[in-house]
Amino acid sequence: MTTSPWGFGLDRELLMVDEKLRDMVKSEEELLTEAAIHVIAAGGKRLRPTVTILSYKALGGTDIEKIIDIAVGFELIHSATLVHDDINDGGSTRRGRTTVYKKFGLHNAVVTGDFLFVKAFALGGTYDKNVVKTTADACQKLAEGEILQSSYRHTAGITLDKYLQVMRRKTAEPIKAGAMVGAYLAGGKPEEIQSMGDYGLNLGIAFQIVDDILDFTGDETKTGKTVGTDIKEGYLTLPSLLAIKDSEDSAGVIRGAVTNQELTSEDVRRCVEVVLKSGAIEKAKGMGEYYGNEALQHLGSLSNTPYSQSLRELVRKVLDRDS
Repeated sequence: MTTSPWGFGLDRELLMVDEKLRDMVKSEEELLTEAAIHVIAAGGKRLRPTVTILSYKALGGTDIEKIIDIAVGFELIHSATLVHDDINDGGSTRRGRTTVYKKFGLHNAVVTGDFLFVKAFALGGTYDKNVVKTTADACQKLAEGEILQSSYRHTAGITLDKYLQVMRRKTAEPIKAGAMVGAYLAGGKPEEIQSMGDYGLNLGIAFQIVDDILDFTGDETKTGKTVGTDIKEGYLTLPSLLAIKDSEDSAGVIRGAVTNQELTSEDVRRCVEVVLKSGAIEKAKGMGEYYGNEALQHLGSLSNTPYSQSLRELVRKVLDRDS
C-alpha cells in the first residue's frame, strides 16, 4: 500500500491518488502509457495533492472522490513539467531513475509531457470556471517561470529578486493553486480561500529553498540527485547567490562554474565546497524558516482541527526534510 511521505493519516487518499494517476495515463499506444507510468511511478513527495486534500478537509470538505480528482490533476501538471524540465536541462536521472527523455527519446518525452498536461485538464475541465481559471493561471505562471529561469542559464546575471520570482512561479504558484482550489471546493469563504492560497505560496517557496539547499548538502542515496546538479546545469540558486556575496574569491569560483558549459566533476566539487564554506547554507535555511513562518501566519483563522494542525505540521516537515 502507498504511504504518505508526510504522514497525517492520508495513506488511503494518496493511494487513491496513485490509482487514479495510473488510470488516467492509460493510452491505446502502449509506449505512451509506459512513458507516463515511468514518470508517476517515481512517486516523489506528493506535496501538491497533500496540500490540496488537507486544505479541503481543513475547510470542512467531505466528498473525497471530488477532491481526489483535482489533486490528481495538479499532480499530472507537476509530472508534465518534470518531463519538460529534464528535456530543457538534458537531465539523465530524476529521483534516482532514468528520465523519460533519456529512456524513451526526445520526441516521445515531449509527447508524454503534452499528454500529461492534456489529461490534467481533462480532469480540471469538469469543474466550474473558478477552478479552471485558478489552475490555468498557475500553469501560465509556471511557464513564465521556466522561460525566466532559462534566460539566466549559464550566466551569472540572475539577482536574488529574479531567483525568487522563478521559484515563486515554477514551484509555489501551483501549490498555492492547489490550496485555493481545495478551500474553494470545500465551500470556503473568499477570505479563507485567499488565506489558504497565501499559505500554499509561502510553503512552496520554503519547499524550493530546501530543495536548493539539498542540492549542496543532500545525501545522494536519499535525494536521488547528484550533489551540485544545479551548478552543473548552469543555474545559480539561493545558496550560490548568497555565497557570491561572501567574498570576491567565492564569487569568482561560482561565476566561473555556472558559466562553464563543460564543467568537470572536479569543477563542480570545488564550487560546492566554496558554497558550503561560505556560510550561505545557514543563511538560506534562515530564509526558509522565514517563509515557513509566513505560511503559518495565514492559518490563524482556521478552526483547530486535526487537518488544520496537519497543515501547520507540514511546514515543519518541509523545512526539516532530508530528501
